[in-house]
Amino acid sequence: SFCTMVGHVGAASLLRRLLVLAFFFVVESYEVKTLNFLKITSFDGTVLRADVSLPKARGSEKFPVLIMANSWSVPQIEYVVQAQELARDGYIVLEYETRGWYHSGGEIDCAGLKDQRDISEVISFALNQSDWQPDIDRVAMVGISYGAGLALLGADRDPRVKVVVAMSGWTVFINALFKGGSPSKVWGTLLVLVSHIVGKPEPLIDQVYHQMLAGNITGFEEFAQERTVNLSTLEARKVPIFMSNNFEDRVFSPDDALTFLERYQGPKRLMLNQGIHASAEIPGLFGLKNHVWIEAKRWLATHLKGEVFPAPPLLEMQLRSNKQQREQFDLWPSARIEYTTLVPSPRGSAAFGQLSTAPSSQQSEAITFSKSTGISAGLPYVGEAMQVWIDHRIKSKLLSSSRQHAIWYYKDISNMRLCGTPRLTLDLTASHSKWQIVAYLFGVNRRTKVGTLISHGSVTCWNCTAGSRGTHHIDLRTLCEDLGGWGMGGIGLALNMFSELYQPANQEESLAINLHYSSNFSLVVPITEIRDGPDESIIL
Repeated sequence: SFCTMVGHVGAASLLRRLLVLAFFFVVESYEVKTLNFLKITSFDGTVLRADVSLPKARGSEKFPVLIMANSWSVPQIEYVVQAQELARDGYIVLEYETRGWYHSGGEIDCAGLKDQRDISEVISFALNQSDWQPDIDRVAMVGISYGAGLALLGADRDPRVKVVVAMSGWTVFINALFKGGSPSKVWGTLLVLVSHIVGKPEPLIDQVYHQMLAGNITGFEEFAQERTVNLSTLEARKVPIFMSNNFEDRVFSPDDALTFLERYQGPKRLMLNQGIHASAEIPGLFGLKNHVWIEAKRWLATHLKGEVFPAPPLLEMQLRSNKQQREQFDLWPSARIEYTTLVPSPRGSAAFGQLSTAPSSQQSEAITFSKSTGISAGLPYVGEAMQVWIDHRIKSKLLSSSRQHAIWYYKDISNMRLCGTPRLTLDLTASHSKWQIVAYLFGVNRRTKVGTLISHGSVTCWNCTAGSRGTHHIDLRTLCEDLGGWGMGGIGLALNMFSELYQPANQEESLAINLHYSSNFSLVVPITEIRDGPDESIIL
């Protein structure tokens, strides 16, 4: 009822929402003019192709400018629907194809210094068109995927950029394809392949890709550093940054975005959605009602136009078990998160080891290498897509997994909500100098012991000392998931030494890893206090 709604939201809050709604009905949209296939000559003579959507001025007013770079392998027309809508709202929207793609000249620079200099040239081009009536003091970068990374790098490089909207992008480039020393073979291969099909990549891209597969971390770090966002530059100007990432994005992981949120000391907001790479944002590209785009536009209106909206949460996470709910946090790290440590114990002759809160005995158990273990993170591309589009979860029959090549641990649990980044610490000794270990976190059926994958991660060593005991850390993928009941009434941790997602460092059958049950072998999970009511934690 109306009275109940007032009781939950509050009369003042309801009034603000009604005023905002009334504002949208009163303000008229602008007429829009579109110019296609503009030529922008960059610093080195490379010609970039662009389209622009222009609002028709009603006098001498000046308009904020939005610059949008294309996603990897996608032409600049990807933003055409949103560009038209934004232009009707009074923005100049210039969308362009970065060098090496489609109609633009040059070779693909993969967000390197050439691409970053191009951004400044594109901004200058837009601001120099006096008949467009651009406001030189109100410039924003907006993009998805490759365009999101370029949006952040553009703001990093060019002080004229006042606001950023980055959707499904990266901040630390090495974490995109080489996190934990594990080369992302599946996505790296696809990205390089499509660059050759529809673009013109620089030879350096192939060279770096092969260095990555060979485990040349030093070589890749040099390439990645040039493409990594500098927090201090953005913080010095207090650039307002809106970010959106997706929990099952296996290109640009959600934990990278969450770490950025923790570290960045400037105006910021992060939305973590259920979905794979860019899937939460794509519907908006076709003009469909889309929560991410609605909030992104509010961010732009707030910071470029001074419009007033109800204060958004700093962080919101869409719940996997009920996608109509979004946990929201005004502070992060949050006092609502209790980081609970679970300690694995030896399985011995049993099918699995236990997870408990008590320290374990000083013993060890070994697993050996095999590509077939009965535990996986799903079929590449297909498995993750099916999770999103038809809600088909990735599962493993843990009781049928290989005892020789994998090991898993289990604990019965009561109902709990996990929102945050699980962290695994391993105490191990490897028989060889090169090895890889993959960790999987499952919600487990109490009766059948079938595990539903809720998070995963890996660590790879390319130059360790064989036979030397050491401690290694894995940040598993950030999640927001409810566990409980019979279907997910247990929590399980599984380990093996191979996943199709990564390039293995060593495939010798003699490769073995000894796991030591000590205080350095533990799993930390983010148990979230559940609150009821829209003013506290959940947007319904």
